[in-house]
Amino acid sequence: MSVKRLVPLHAVALESDPSTGRIGDIYYNTTDEELRYFDGTDWNPVGSGAITGLLDHIHTYDGAVFSVEATEVPAAGTIDGGTA
Repeated sequence: MSVKRLVPLHAVALESDPSTGRIGDIYYNTTDEELRYFDGTDWNPVGSGAITGLLDHIHTYDGAVFSVEATEVPAAGTIDGGTA
């Protein structure tokens, strides 16, 4: 049995894009009022295009954690509560 859980996001709030970042970094832009992620080159609003290189973690009832490579995740996709 596996369960998906939403984890609180503790994103830094800044007025403008940081000068550097690591792929996958996120922050909240207070000027434009949007969450942004770093793709390795630019800071992009979450929900634009697709985010690649993410892993889907599956947590089982006995505590084992499996990571499954996700080739592409729609940024504007849906979040489900998993199954019991």
